[in-house]
Amino acid sequence: MTTTPHISVQNLNVHIENQHILKDISINIPNKSVTSIIGPSGCGKTTLLKSFNRLLDNIPNVKIDGKVLVDGENIYDPSVEVTHIRKKMGLLSQRPYPLPMSVYDNVAYGPRIHGIRKKK
Repeated sequence: MTTTPHISVQNLNVHIENQHILKDISINIPNKSVTSIIGPSGCGKTTLLKSFNRLLDNIPNVKIDGKVLVDGENIYDPSVEVTHIRKKMGLLSQRPYPLPMSVYDNVAYGPRIHGIRKKK
């Protein structure tokens, strides 16, 4: 029985300024399973995870090549709505990583994208 992976990374390269951070990464991450990404400090684990949620978009001088497919949809396709991607997955970072908006809007972001608008 063959199943389509939940996340499929194909030839992903990430350059930040003049540094090649992720080099030709390809991996399939199955649905409903536990997957660990381990390695030494500075090897690109966080950059890979941020690329899954398009959290690298607002960093200056970032170039991303390759594909990241989530449920078969290329999240780097120009027609993809970023909010739609972020509804499918989250990232709990070791350090706070707010989106580029106010503190209130960062706190309210999760409920808002799921249709909850009540302030209390």
